[in-house]
Amino acid sequence: MAVAPKAEHVCNPDRRLDFELFQLRAEISGLGTEIEEYLSSAQGRFEQWYAEHERRPESAHEPPDEPGA
Repeated sequence: MAVAPKAEHVCNPDRRLDFELFQLRAEISGLGTEIEEYLSSAQGRFEQWYAEHERRPESAHEPPDEPGA
């Protein structure tokens, strides 16, 4: 008795994404806590300060003009 070759399986992209997210659920659920811990560290506080500093308009980085200049 001859066996027909099996067709290669192809996943539906939406279902595959759902499955991949399901596998990452533990990491995803702990992400908020990890971010809070990082932002409360010295490095995290510096990063927050630096991001705010960089977000300001370019003129805020320059010293004010001298009076009478």
